[in-house]
Amino acid sequence: MIVIILWFLSPAIQPRFDNLAHTSVTLGQLLGLVGVLLLAINFIISTRSRFIDWIFYGLNNAYKKHDQIGQLALIFLIFHPFFLLPKYASNLPSVAKFLWFSSDWAINFGILALWAFVILVILTLYARPKYHIWKWTHKLMGLAFLLGVFHVWLIPSDTAHFLPLRIYVLTVVSVGFMAYLYRSLLSAFLIKKYQYIVARVTNLNKDIVELELEPKHESMKFRAGQFVFLNLKSAKHSEESHPFSLSSSPEDDNVRITIKKSGDYTNHIDTIDTGTAVELEGPFGKFSYKNATHRRQIWIAGGIGITPFLSMARTLTKNSDSTIYLIYGVRNRVEAVHLDTLKNIAENTNGRLQIMPFYSEGNGYITAEKTRELCGDLNDADIFICAPPQMISSLRKQFINSGVDKQYIHSEEFNF
Repeated sequence: MIVIILWFLSPAIQPRFDNLAHTSVTLGQLLGLVGVLLLAINFIISTRSRFIDWIFYGLNNAYKKHDQIGQLALIFLIFHPFFLLPKYASNLPSVAKFLWFSSDWAINFGILALWAFVILVILTLYARPKYHIWKWTHKLMGLAFLLGVFHVWLIPSDTAHFLPLRIYVLTVVSVGFMAYLYRSLLSAFLIKKYQYIVARVTNLNKDIVELELEPKHESMKFRAGQFVFLNLKSAKHSEESHPFSLSSSPEDDNVRITIKKSGDYTNHIDTIDTGTAVELEGPFGKFSYKNATHRRQIWIAGGIGITPFLSMARTLTKNSDSTIYLIYGVRNRVEAVHLDTLKNIAENTNGRLQIMPFYSEGNGYITAEKTRELCGDLNDADIFICAPPQMISSLRKQFINSGVDKQYIHSEEFNF
């Protein structure tokens, strides 16, 4: 909005809205300018900084916005040159000439940036390539962005003639490009990583593995319910960084991460050798029962979504002032890892924590109505959900339709 306001305050170098052609060109210029700034904002969001974690109330929310902003920027930048056609092209040959390369490098930078950006965004958002390909598409995104900045800077437009607009655009794109350098190229040197080794690998069932990690030097401080990005330094596993909730108590010397085999990276996680080096980045997230408004809380875990609740449960004591109902949704008893651990914790909380296993093979899906039957009134409780994205979305809609205020519905999902 700031850049649009500054653009309208700038002295017009040509009429803007006196006819259809000038109106089209005006919209085209604004779409291009806003599209480039949206890219800069996206690079800032992707830094995973504590500020981003705080302002979006969790990185899961930040990455949702990251996807939405990326798609919006793509739409704006695609339409940018087409809205300019009334000014630069009058027939089909001139349209083709306008959208292709010429001797004017100010325009060529824009064409190169547009094609590069379109290809990279389509690969990232829709093709969902393998991680190592995805990683390189994100690295190349900075090049496409830089080409777009050159185009904005060199083209004879309002940005070139109005100093406040020029300074503002330069500031935002500079911060965006520095954010890109920070995350994509200099992260190994500038971003703090905690060094751990694998102390124990435990198969909890055929699909769930738990890693116990021992700090090599400094241990990471975290709050129950938070997550980290884990990178295994093993020749048997690709060097990728993936988010996982911590399932241990913040007071434990070692940290534990409970992982479900569900993809290329995790399918062979149980083959990791003890002693393997591990890097942890974090902690991140605002998913915590301590952020609740009500003393009554309902925790709903879907499958491996039990992990942050396991960490939170381990911090509860007999003196806790909350009454918590934990609905643990799995297919059957075999899938309910750490159920006995949770029951043992509950026994030491004077009834403050109540464990409610919910097996879909006999009871169907967890719903708002079934939650009400198990836990009582929903309107005087905070509801915490950690589950697959579709389950979270469905339950959220059901709870809101049941009269629960959305500010009391908290969720954690890794859909990035």
